[in-house]
Amino acid sequence: MKRLLSIVLFFIFLSQGSVYCQNEGPRPCANPEVYKNSKIKEYSAGGKYFEDWISKVERLEIARAAADNNEIYAIPVVIHIIHNGEPIGEGANLSLERINEQMIIINNDYGRVTGTPGFNIHPAGVDTRIRFCLATTNPVGQPTNGIVRINGNRDSFDFINDNVTLKNLSFWDPDKYLNIWVVKFTGNQYIGYAQYPFIQPLWSDSLPFPQPVPDVQPDGVVTEYRVFGNVPSGQSGPFSSYNKGRTLTHEIGHYLGLLHTWGDGSGCSDPNGTDYCEDTPKHGEYTAGCPANRQSCIPGTFVMKENYLDYTNDVCMNIFTADQKKRMRIVMRNCIRRKTILINPVSCAFVTDTPPKIKENKKITFSLIKSSSENEFIIESPDGLTLESIVVYDYLGKEIIIPVQKSATAMILRAQNLARGIYMAKIKASDGSLLKIRFRKL
Repeated sequence: MKRLLSIVLFFIFLSQGSVYCQNEGPRPCANPEVYKNSKIKEYSAGGKYFEDWISKVERLEIARAAADNNEIYAIPVVIHIIHNGEPIGEGANLSLERINEQMIIINNDYGRVTGTPGFNIHPAGVDTRIRFCLATTNPVGQPTNGIVRINGNRDSFDFINDNVTLKNLSFWDPDKYLNIWVVKFTGNQYIGYAQYPFIQPLWSDSLPFPQPVPDVQPDGVVTEYRVFGNVPSGQSGPFSSYNKGRTLTHEIGHYLGLLHTWGDGSGCSDPNGTDYCEDTPKHGEYTAGCPANRQSCIPGTFVMKENYLDYTNDVCMNIFTADQKKRMRIVMRNCIRRKTILINPVSCAFVTDTPPKIKENKKITFSLIKSSSENEFIIESPDGLTLESIVVYDYLGKEIIIPVQKSATAMILRAQNLARGIYMAKIKASDGSLLKIRFRKL
């Protein structure tokens, strides 16, 4: 029954336009009318009850939102590579380099990082202060690089009929990780889709809808392998316009509650054609290619063709707006299977252009203990190994100078002068082993 309900919900999300679709011409999302009258969709992003809820939360959270506006929200990622038995680096079994490139791309895009394709000088463009890092601990507490490779024993998967099948090949607890499945789709028509966040309905709202909302696992994002990362020339198949990794940027936006910028409406007169973000001009329908100047529904105003939630080519995209940032961060703080990622963080590592090389040693363990002080973190080696050195990095991999009090088997990080956010520490022990851990400065 759980799987059946997951399939039903998946179809409903597609009817709301959470699919980033065909390469050329109209991009219809599959079967958008199948469950258009269902109550379930009203409780997910874009639905009546969800939008009423998020509007109320926004008003209640004015002070908190201002305080949290610059804190880094770090999302641990697990990438499930679903292949057909190819060697690593061939076909759908993507190389580590492609995976790392994609991680850099989404962090550049969500971070509006200077000197990258994710940077813009548009007055509406912002750094969302949301970042993504590959998990370093799996659901049972064992070390991982955040990448799972699974032989699906087939060439491709139908994104509707095989949704649950492909996800059940491998998925981790969505309360703690963002699951990203990379796969080949059947038919060369679609390149990605995502699970919208949702809220639990009130009984008075939802009669005769059953309580509680059915489980919507497997939760996460699915993307075509031929649009993942910086795609080498000739390997993007029919998707040559989407070869710079922006499909994942787009779909994660849906995962965090963003709608398409035209609201999946049908013309300027459609009252439902809104993404609920005032700083993205209403434009009635998707934008294809990368037009120089396309009029929006507002006289004298052009569409925001550079927005990641439109349908323009990858090279055209480089903007998240302030309202989109606010909406995603409200979702992260309040929505089911989003807020738990912040409340119960697992260890993860940010991928940078020059990531530190780590020698894994699974025989030893390190523990990170939060001291009674809000500004101190204690690192201990329960195996009795001497802790020789520690280097701290920010989310972009830049080394941070931080006071450290050290004994033979423990270190205390003095974090008084650090800005709020997520940091990584690389620790070297006397046996030559290196380990990375993550800590949060509140």
